[in-house]
Amino acid sequence: MDIKIIPNELFGEVKAIPSKSVLHRALIVSSISQKQNIKLSNVDMISDDVLATINCLQALGAKIETESNNIYVRSIENISDETYIDCKESGTTLRLLLPLLSMFSKSTIVDCKESLRDRPIIELIETLKNSGVCFESEVFPIRVFGNATGTLFKIKGDISSQYISGLLLLSALMEQETTVFLTTPLESGNYVDMTIDILKDFGITVKEKENSFVVFGGRRLIKSPNKYVVEGDWSNAAFFIVAGCLGRTLKINGLNFDSIQGDKQIIDILKKIGGNLELSGDCVFASKSNLVSFNLDFTDIPDLFPVLSVVAALSRGTSILSGGKRLKYKESNRIDSTFQMLKNLGAKVEKIDCGLKITGQEFLNGGIVNSFNDHRIVMAATIASIRCKKTVSVINAETVNKSYPRFIQDFEKVGGNVNVVD
Repeated sequence: MDIKIIPNELFGEVKAIPSKSVLHRALIVSSISQKQNIKLSNVDMISDDVLATINCLQALGAKIETESNNIYVRSIENISDETYIDCKESGTTLRLLLPLLSMFSKSTIVDCKESLRDRPIIELIETLKNSGVCFESEVFPIRVFGNATGTLFKIKGDISSQYISGLLLLSALMEQETTVFLTTPLESGNYVDMTIDILKDFGITVKEKENSFVVFGGRRLIKSPNKYVVEGDWSNAAFFIVAGCLGRTLKINGLNFDSIQGDKQIIDILKKIGGNLELSGDCVFASKSNLVSFNLDFTDIPDLFPVLSVVAALSRGTSILSGGKRLKYKESNRIDSTFQMLKNLGAKVEKIDCGLKITGQEFLNGGIVNSFNDHRIVMAATIASIRCKKTVSVINAETVNKSYPRFIQDFEKVGGNVNVVD
């Protein structure tokens, strides 16, 4: 599906969708808990990535049903002899579930889409091998069997925080105290904090020490709640918060200002550069702003890179976006795809080491953008259209379903003018 967007300022109200990162974890922890039935509430939308996690958990034996804005999870009861799971394009699904498979299936075939096969996973496989888990191959589809028997997992902390989260979930199921030791500094630590926070809600204690996490597991999580509320998604809300600053006024509701989500930083970042934002209850009111340039390290907030590159392209002065070493491992090489998106729209942008240098303008020209099969490029280009002189066309815009299936509908609801071309 290709779309053509006619520039228009946005005005109105958008409800934050359920946090994809929280929902992945809540689904997994509910499925591996001892509590038989758990209700996940405030889930009014399921993205393709979350659906991949649901399908994999169901293949392992969990019973998962959706009704209205709730998901009902009945945890895995028995160990399967043979299981097949397909993680589709969801790196979160793959990295969080891979360590857990041998706990619930004697043998599991793991597969995924070609686009995910090129993303990092080998370091996690090697760590699990050292603990007793067996892998018949390191090329997908992979067969996984054998049990983790170690009490110490060593893993790099600067490739994917999802490695650490997956090992923490495994450690929660171990009978003994287990340590996850980081051999390099941790990046995107807020996602690990999110995993620890959810484990705590389900009765598992994790203590942080220098370069390590000590987990006091309980084989099965025995203090799980009957109900778990999934908070709003700051990563995706950021696009509409920026849209309000570039256009007229938008109200974004359903957000938790005490959230552990790292992308909540979008508020402080925009305020520092002139963002006209007001916070009230669970709402952000974003209004037209005179934004200035900024220098920002994206090591811990990589998902904000595309949308803040749009901000930089429409701010006064020259901005430096750095710390993007891991951006090449996203759905696209996100430095290259963001650079190309901005270039095609007429921005003044150049590549630098692990980032971009962007000189802002009052308006961009518009043009044709390739999504590079990256949902955040689709959303960033769509938001950029607000301040373009001519139409913006996005090729393969359906990839937005990966995290935000109703993004185009929400964009249209507040004044976006979108035509489906194909």
